[in-house]
Amino acid sequence: MKNKKILYIVIVVLVIGSGLFFFLRKGNNKLPVNPSKNIAQQTNIEQTQNKKIVTDDFEINVPAGWEKTAPAMGSSAMAVKTDENLNDPAAQKINFKSYFAVSYDTLQDKNMSEYLQIVKNGLQQTVPGVVFTKDQDMTINNRSAHAIEAELTQQGVNFKILLTVIAGEGKDVWVMSFNTTKNAWDGYKETFYSVADSFSLKK
Repeated sequence: MKNKKILYIVIVVLVIGSGLFFFLRKGNNKLPVNPSKNIAQQTNIEQTQNKKIVTDDFEINVPAGWEKTAPAMGSSAMAVKTDENLNDPAAQKINFKSYFAVSYDTLQDKNMSEYLQIVKNGLQQTVPGVVFTKDQDMTINNRSAHAIEAELTQQGVNFKILLTVIAGEGKDVWVMSFNTTKNAWDGYKETFYSVADSFSLKK
């Protein structure tokens, strides 16, 4: 099925946001990585420079107070705000921590505009009631990119997410997902966009 992986990445974003950190806190942090790109990425992520995640394909800044962690299935890299204390009982109940993740995908036979619409359609189908609050083109390290902000509710938690989709080489695309609670968004928005802007593909 074409675009199956696109929908899978969308679902991974939501699963990470609503349940991953329960398992991480229980010590089950040996989650599988995305096999679609270079398997050596996991080893490289373990050897990252201070405050950066560096893989065979890209590098990205990690803000102070955030820590890289084993990427969830479908992702190439991930970082978590480990010392976070969210003032949200529903978020505390599921042990949620704000995070960002980087995933790899391909446009296949689609153009970027069509790909973005599929991502949005996938979110609407997976989480009825999702509201897109911002949708804009941008440039990240001389590469065309697009940012989508959305609000959604899962397990009683009101989330706000930022998805940035960056054009890679050929049909490659890199999807960065940033997830926090709606109440915490204003405190993280600038950090999220700054991290997204630091994303750099290796030639």
